[in-house]
Amino acid sequence: MNPEKIQNLGCNLADQKLQKVLFSIASLPQITRPLVCLPDIHLKENNEAPCSFVTAADGVIIPELTAPSVGCGMGIILTSLKRNDLTPDKLETFYAHMQEHRSARFGTIQNILLWLGIIDRTGAQYDFSKKDLADAIRDGAKFAARKYNMSPETLNHIEYAGDVMDDATEHAFPPERILPRSAWVSGRHDIGYGFKGNHFLEVQYIEHIPDETTASSWGISKDQVVIMYHGGGGAVSHYMGRYFAKRKKESKSFKTRLFQFIAKFLFHFASEEGILNFRTRWRYYFHPMKFQAVPVNTPEGARLFASIKASLNYSYAFRLAIVKRVTDALQETFGASTSVCLLWDTVHNAIHEEAIAGKTYIVHRHTATRVFDDKPVLISGFNNTNSYIGIGLQGAQNHLFSADHGAGETIKTHKENGAVQPHPNNHSTDIYTSKPPYKKTAVHITNEGLDAVIKPLENANIMRAVAYTRPIAVFKG
Repeated sequence: MNPEKIQNLGCNLADQKLQKVLFSIASLPQITRPLVCLPDIHLKENNEAPCSFVTAADGVIIPELTAPSVGCGMGIILTSLKRNDLTPDKLETFYAHMQEHRSARFGTIQNILLWLGIIDRTGAQYDFSKKDLADAIRDGAKFAARKYNMSPETLNHIEYAGDVMDDATEHAFPPERILPRSAWVSGRHDIGYGFKGNHFLEVQYIEHIPDETTASSWGISKDQVVIMYHGGGGAVSHYMGRYFAKRKKESKSFKTRLFQFIAKFLFHFASEEGILNFRTRWRYYFHPMKFQAVPVNTPEGARLFASIKASLNYSYAFRLAIVKRVTDALQETFGASTSVCLLWDTVHNAIHEEAIAGKTYIVHRHTATRVFDDKPVLISGFNNTNSYIGIGLQGAQNHLFSADHGAGETIKTHKENGAVQPHPNNHSTDIYTSKPPYKKTAVHITNEGLDAVIKPLENANIMRAVAYTRPIAVFKG
């Protein structure tokens, strides 16, 4: 691997398919800085670019360099509870409360009627009105803090204060112009919920604190209960990513794909502006070349960037609703005196305009987080290992200010290769699901896989360990 083209941070890049993809991206004329390959790098079947991967493009957006749903993220919530406060009955009660106030589930025909505006869903407790959705696009987490009566100080614990929508973009592309009908219909419901796939809500406790000074200043203490969440792209990000690109990740249902194609076609072309820009939009969003580059200094590039900023703002608001749901569920379970505060919330599928070494680039992160000096860095392990809370260091600037968001694939590989052992203390995690078998148990293993991700990042002076957490229970579904 040519270090002038590809920066390897402790990765195994022996896979030929992975090498081919990396060479293809590094050869793009708009990629003028080395790609950053993070330790947990791997390919997913339905993603064009690798996961745990970052690149800086010169003046263009290349949607395929991140996930289809921009805005997926993670966070950690600190609580006043201690490990001994948790019992199986309390955990089941907590997760039961988390499932309350959900919207009714509709089938295909009802969803089409919803799209046509013939019927509507009844709003649930945490849901958005149409005005709420527009405000979430404009103001991001700031709107959600107002809606859910949260302290304005909460915004200090979210990257970019949870708002990336600049005034010029908002003025040129208000929500009413940039959101497709499908987003207006589906993006207002089940806010702060959704833990399917690799998304989760995990109850953990602080097991080990290497940096007592920083931990104390952040309000972290031994045996403290914390909640880690992974999610938040939500319906708006799902539709924006698919309306403003042609991606490999599509529904397996032909009926769904056909309806989405018709809706997408009408969104882009059912106006005089759309007809005048037919060739451009068709090339970018319906029949693009591989790793299609869209110049940001063009009208269509500005429109695409507006869709990305809208997705990010929505995701910040969505995950602040997760914090609100968790707060309410904990207080209903353990009592109103239970205190809760957000430690940090960060996106790991994003496209941002950033200054790197004095020059502005469009930075694309795919399952990789933005590292900020002296702010938390969160790296999830798995449901049977530790997770990691670090602090960002200045060395991150040499690696596009980035770190892995998790170590799951590396942990899985280490386990498959027999490179881990059962944990000597016989820890286990209860996994609660919304479908049968409803509850199962994961037996813990040693941390070789997690360490294989963390150590190269620490050695590169990207971060330093503050605390390690251990999972007790996970909710999926």
